[in-house]
Amino acid sequence: MPDSIRRILKEPLILILLAALIVRLPGLATKPLWYDEAFAVLFSSSGPSAMAYGTLTQEAGVAADIHPLGYYSLLWLWMKVVGTSPAAVRSLSLLLGLGIVALGYQLASKLFGRRVAALAGCLLAFSPFQVHYAQEARMYALLTLILLGATLAYWQALQGGRRWPWVLFAVLAAAGMYVHNLAALYLVCLALTALFLSRWRALGMTALSGLAAIVLYLPWLVRVPSQLARLRWAYWVSQPGLSELVRTLLVYVTGLPLPDWALPLALFLAVLITLTAVWATLRALRRVKRSGRRAAWLLGLSTGPVLLMFIVSQWQSVYLDRAMLPAGAIFVIWLAWSFGSPILPPIARRGALLALGGAFIVGLVSFYSYRGFPYAPLGEANAYLHEWAAVDEVVLHSNKITAIPAAYYDPSIDHRYLADPEGTGSDTLAPATQEVLGLMAEDDAASAVGNAPGVWFVIFPREIEDYLSLGVGGEHPALAWLQAEFELEVVSHFGELDVYHFMR
Repeated sequence: MPDSIRRILKEPLILILLAALIVRLPGLATKPLWYDEAFAVLFSSSGPSAMAYGTLTQEAGVAADIHPLGYYSLLWLWMKVVGTSPAAVRSLSLLLGLGIVALGYQLASKLFGRRVAALAGCLLAFSPFQVHYAQEARMYALLTLILLGATLAYWQALQGGRRWPWVLFAVLAAAGMYVHNLAALYLVCLALTALFLSRWRALGMTALSGLAAIVLYLPWLVRVPSQLARLRWAYWVSQPGLSELVRTLLVYVTGLPLPDWALPLALFLAVLITLTAVWATLRALRRVKRSGRRAAWLLGLSTGPVLLMFIVSQWQSVYLDRAMLPAGAIFVIWLAWSFGSPILPPIARRGALLALGGAFIVGLVSFYSYRGFPYAPLGEANAYLHEWAAVDEVVLHSNKITAIPAAYYDPSIDHRYLADPEGTGSDTLAPATQEVLGLMAEDDAASAVGNAPGVWFVIFPREIEDYLSLGVGGEHPALAWLQAEFELEVVSHFGELDVYHFMR
């Protein structure tokens, strides 16, 4: 073997990235795209000007959509090169996920040295939370990569002597805001670093860089009030209670969802791991103050955005676990320091690493095997409809959750779907956005069906259960209308998805 290749293979980051790639490949092409992913693909395919129209068009001062266009624009460029298959669109997030591992390694190396960096890279490679969103065609991996880059740039800037890290921090901070508005929660906590670490001379440059980031973000910032109005108009996220903080801890450690039998074990392991890491941080603050303060900074940077999001959500609920993926990466680096440095007794460190390994295994197995809501084998359902649906029959979806992915998998079928009740938490797809997608919602089942002799009705059974639990008259209204006007022929099941065939 040539010496150059041998030297490369001895670099731990190369092997870590190879492991991270292997972990992120299973299911990349075979796991069904769900609504958010299918929306991202169809929306991005429309191009920048159409996306701007479908996002910024206002009705009564309310924007059509709540997200900036950073990720969608990048995905639009990516799809022009690699195509729109599930593996192609998800491979962008996969590459971004590998970048997260590499940046996490570099940040840990700058803070604590190569030994902790190697462990941090390994933990990021196998973290179920990170693996999940490195396989999803959404903006969260891009958001995490940018904000980790901003964190690394800011740390370099604090070391003094050079101007370019401050410039890079400002650019990356603005870029993060162009990807997701909730990036602000992380950036606020990051901006408090100089204050926390008593770097008084850096406060002025922090403020100046922050101002530069705001100027760069200003073209979109003027649009944010109308997007906030959209949140107040209709947003599916409910106001969080303290249980959501516990849920976020599980997301950080094992990822969610988990099977019911694994939840008590996962919660026990998550609490044990976190308390052990807190113990390590407290010991370091007393004995090795420099290392301890850096560890405490990481702890604050991983929990501060969550607490800030929780506080903001008491006014306007924006509590979204996946938007905390950047803070989750910092949490993993903090764990790597806690269990990779000799601050704890060896038996405690080994026990904590064993518990963390068990938590990761539980989380990864659950992630690889999960095929429940909102995932559905819509490719199989479309093939079934192609075989059995007559030309003059209607394919009607109970809502956009199944219609958008079904249209992604087979646009040759005329997928019709019912509009969400206006002003409810599910009313998130504005008419302007529907226009860009080329998929306009139907007001009710009667207008959607017209005089068709038959109807194929697609619905998740849990939606029927939701209506029953509300006690508003029993059955799903569209299903009740179909049962009154048509004769039920057959119900076919595709995972958790049901397809009803009605004949007039």
